[in-house]
Amino acid sequence: MAGHAYSSDPSVKALRGFGQNSSIENQSNAIGHDTLEDEYLQDSNQSQLGSEENGRESGLSCRSLNNPSNSVCAPVVRWAAKGGKWDPQAADWFKDMQSISKVDYKTASEGDWQKLYFCAPPGGKQCGSPPCTCSNPPCDVCFSGGGEKEGCSANPDSIACKRPKTALEYNGMKWKDIKVSGQGPFTVFAIGDWGGMDGTLNPIEGRPNLVAYPGGHKPGPSVFPRTRWNKQHSLELCNHKEFIRCYSSDGRDCPPGCGFVCGIDDQPQILVANSMRARAAKKKPEFILNVGDNFYWGGIEKKCGTPMNELSYTTHHQFNQIFENIYNGPGLDGKVWLSVLGNHDWGGRVFNNGWDQQIAYT
Repeated sequence: MAGHAYSSDPSVKALRGFGQNSSIENQSNAIGHDTLEDEYLQDSNQSQLGSEENGRESGLSCRSLNNPSNSVCAPVVRWAAKGGKWDPQAADWFKDMQSISKVDYKTASEGDWQKLYFCAPPGGKQCGSPPCTCSNPPCDVCFSGGGEKEGCSANPDSIACKRPKTALEYNGMKWKDIKVSGQGPFTVFAIGDWGGMDGTLNPIEGRPNLVAYPGGHKPGPSVFPRTRWNKQHSLELCNHKEFIRCYSSDGRDCPPGCGFVCGIDDQPQILVANSMRARAAKKKPEFILNVGDNFYWGGIEKKCGTPMNELSYTTHHQFNQIFENIYNGPGLDGKVWLSVLGNHDWGGRVFNNGWDQQIAYT
């Protein structure tokens, strides 16, 4: 499984999203949060850090780059717009520009750059307010995808088609029965505790990157190395820092108690998805039961409160990297997932991460 933490071991430096000597880090002074596993469990969901949310979510109006609310991001935005976009690593740093502003980063306006740093700030220096002008308004909406769901034109007000006004409006309501026709036996797949970390996400709200070890910044799900205990939970076999050593060395510097197997423990979600895809092509499941813990370590990496008729760019990015691009293929494409939220999806003990965005996404 995967999660969201950094090693505090000085010999295993957590990646900050960009190389330590890169120009963008010098400009943006990206923060590397070194967080032990137990500290993260206690404190990660309280990382409000005084940062601003999406303009529509928090009622903020657009503001110029000179406004005090944008003092943190203004220097790096101006640098990126003028010369930073020509850096050899710019294509990697500014890969989200097309999705957010609908323009190429090489031709983006200053307003487009402000929007990028408002929605998904490379290096962590988030703008506190969206721009007033940009190439493709609205300038305060980070993701405008979605559209009408298939089959909803006939009954647009059904709970399968109409988004609830609040996250819990449909609580306790019955979904339409799923009818299975033909001659059995019929197959249903069940899966749970499958979520990974999105290491390519540029987090907002002052949150750390979802990277626990070198290599965790690559596209797709990465793993959170959790402390391992014996079956009775009376003996610690491998702690978080020891597991970080395993992942950082491809198993070469790994205590035996960790039980790390290179090629398996470093890509468990991919291996399960591959098996699921192969099985689905033969058995063609009618639907999938999903019992939760969809995104590690703490669900959708933003505070709850986004309007239910909107998707944050953070939500869009995590779903693409951890779900849409993973569970697909013949027998799975177009199949209904009946899902619940696990404790990690709620954000842990504080329940203030973007759990409502998982409901809005469906």
